Amino acid sequence: MIPTARLAWLVALGIPVLLLGMLNPAWLPWVLFLDLALAVAAVADGLAATPARRLRVKRTAPARWVQGKPETVFICVTNQSARPGRLLLRDLPPPTFNAPRHRLRAHIPARRTLELGYEATPAERGVHRFGCIALRSLGPLGLVARQSLLPAEETVQVYPDLIAVSNQEAILGASVSRQLGRRQDRLRGEGREFHQLRDYVPGDDIRSLDWKKFAHRGRLTVREYRAERNQRILLLVDGGRMMTTRIAGRLRFDWAVQAAGRLARSALSMGDQVGVTVFSQSIKASLPPARTRGQLGRLSDMLCEVTPDLSEPDLGSAFSHVMKRNPRRMLVVLFTELADPGAAENALKYIGSLSRRHLGLVVTLTDTDLELERDRPVREIDDVYRRVAADELWTEFRTTERTLRSRGAQVVAARAGALADETVRRYLEIKQRGLL
Repeated sequence: MIPTARLAWLVALGIPVLLLGMLNPAWLPWVLFLDLALAVAAVADGLAATPARRLRVKRTAPARWVQGKPETVFICVTNQSARPGRLLLRDLPPPTFNAPRHRLRAHIPARRTLELGYEATPAERGVHRFGCIALRSLGPLGLVARQSLLPAEETVQVYPDLIAVSNQEAILGASVSRQLGRRQDRLRGEGREFHQLRDYVPGDDIRSLDWKKFAHRGRLTVREYRAERNQRILLLVDGGRMMTTRIAGRLRFDWAVQAAGRLARSALSMGDQVGVTVFSQSIKASLPPARTRGQLGRLSDMLCEVTPDLSEPDLGSAFSHVMKRNPRRMLVVLFTELADPGAAENALKYIGSLSRRHLGLVVTLTDTDLELERDRPVREIDDVYRRVAADELWTEFRTTERTLRSRGAQVVAARAGALADETVRRYLEIKQRGLL
């Protein structure tokens, strides 16, 4: 049995009375009587509390969670006793879950079932574990509680968020094929395929006119194209040491995984083949390009479990691994950190060499802390040093970005919250312009 705060307050209030009885021996029997009565009341209150063996507690939590998305965890309590129960429950969610209201209070009638709930938000991907449920059953007076630990361990998986898509991005994606048919002046390369013939309407590009059909039918006819399907998209995710730093409350690696997952989802919906390789010093996980029904599920499972490490990434080995298996032209999307000189040099070396056969796209986070340092007012000599260092890093980053573009690669540099949307938007623009 565990004394409650109410009993502690009553004991504290009795201390002056005890001191008064010690000063006046005539009052001492009454003081001892009050202390004895309080002790008897506490014992009786504890015995009157609903025993844990008469309570059944069951947690119901989703087996699949999405990183950053709140879900409700339900706790069902059944009172099999003939007396009502006053309960204090404390669930033990995984440490990486944000669940400020996992402590619950309940008053459950006799032989009734009550369902309680609280909201939890997972902050990190991967496999996590709920612990036991701590239960305190209070007596009618609230002086003493019976405490027990109920086994309720269970494992849940937290997946990257592949669902959220901005309205602008969704509209652009839905209209890519239609715009490819109507705006032929924007087409480049091989990223288009013939869709249908239709009558000419004012505003159509005259270069899309089919003169042979005009000679045969006697009226102007245009050839309509749509975004080519079955193109190959390969996602390379850096899982090295620079991706273990945090930005905006998450690992850089988690932001990259989220962007890669959403890009894969959009590409699969457009009919393209998508593959993913996560690497650091060696290949951590790899999924070959495909567009089968279960590809998104396999990709999501892989991205759920993989984690970064503190080793130096070997981009050269990763490129050799994927290029040998994918000789056909494809879009190679590298998610990495360009602020590190070594990573920037590797990106320039390998992504820049892709232009002869493939199309490269480098996706990286912009550092908001670096931007703040560049804008911080200079008041002391230390501010000058920080400002100069921030300007140098920013200049190097922009130089690397311009060099990548000059070598034929695409670059996406965005803040953490906008990285996924910007990546998918750039992919859709590539499809729209027929660059692939």
